[in-house]
Amino acid sequence: MLCVPSACRDDDGSATPRPGLPGDTLSTTFIFYIAGENSLSPYMAKDTLEMAQAMNQIPADARVVMFIDDALSTRLSVGTRETPLQCVRTFPTNLCATDSADMLAVLSDIVKTYPARHYALAMNSHASGWVFENAGTASVRRNSWGIDNGRRTTSNQGRRMNIPTLARVLEQLPHFDFILFDACFMQCIEVDYELRHVADYIIASPAEIPGDGAPYHILLPLLCQLPANDQRVRDIVQTYGDYYVSGEGAAAYGGVELSAVSTTGLEAFAEASRPIITQLFANRAEQDCSDVQRYNPWRRSTSYADFYDFGHLIYTLLPADYPAWHAALDQIMPARHVSTHWLSAFGSMGEIYTHFETIPDDILEHCSALSLFAPSSRYDGMGWITTYHQLEWYHASGLSETGW
Repeated sequence: MLCVPSACRDDDGSATPRPGLPGDTLSTTFIFYIAGENSLSPYMAKDTLEMAQAMNQIPADARVVMFIDDALSTRLSVGTRETPLQCVRTFPTNLCATDSADMLAVLSDIVKTYPARHYALAMNSHASGWVFENAGTASVRRNSWGIDNGRRTTSNQGRRMNIPTLARVLEQLPHFDFILFDACFMQCIEVDYELRHVADYIIASPAEIPGDGAPYHILLPLLCQLPANDQRVRDIVQTYGDYYVSGEGAAAYGGVELSAVSTTGLEAFAEASRPIITQLFANRAEQDCSDVQRYNPWRRSTSYADFYDFGHLIYTLLPADYPAWHAALDQIMPARHVSTHWLSAFGSMGEIYTHFETIPDDILEHCSALSLFAPSSRYDGMGWITTYHQLEWYHASGLSETGW
């Protein structure tokens, strides 16, 4: 039985099937958290089917717990290799998947009911990296992570969650082996640094990803192989990336930009980056980044910052410092998959249409698949400079000492 609302019972104490042996401690609990009460709702059924297809391939001592809030209902499904993924609970109220209290309550109940020695988390929704929901004027759309419209529709007008808030929620839970963001623009140094205390690895894309997201029918067995280590996250990144480059994915012969960051070395990486950041932006200097690879093609967007590739930015602006800096990057990045194409929904003038963005070969070799915000006075009116001050990377990187 798949995760279909009619197959679940409300919280009335009825004898709903409970696969996954609630209360028993397994080696792995893989949590899939979906904030899908938005335009991605039609894709959620596909993700569920893909996971159900792969359940018989996950390790015997692992379970999958899926929380999904979409245009249909709010529900919870659980499964193991021996018990198919099936719905065990429907929530009587429409929870807000991007509300900190609701998220904490859901995740706390999951880890209490389905304990494990190792946890991993996948988060699926819309996103715009570190950019704050409440920056600038109320009329400007902001994402950060997730959208929940609260109306059981596919509208993208709804509540979001800022990354510092997400960090505060996750810090109250058991440590995760990794967090996979199946969402756009989340592999930025600002997000990674904010979440460095909650997971060993952050796996994400610095760019847009297709609405179909990760190929869970082939990826789920890898996601459930915990504890995580460098080789296992390399396998995840490579499998995800190859799926789209090979033409198996919905965007045939396209690609996806993806990487894994090890959080244990992020504070040392911030120290290694500090001299470069302070040199580039001292005395509120603005850098010409027009030749730097960026992952948002809509240059004048009021919803998304220019997510510049961190590696290509250093290579372009301070080439003499690039080798030493790149050596520091290698210490925190066990895996990267940088393809020549990726699927984009934004044109350079802000028009919405599906097409491929391209990275030229001479740039590709210097791309890190990790983005960085480069401050500019044109962001002042958007509120991004002020809200950036709330991020821990702003202080750790030395940008707080430059006048920005």
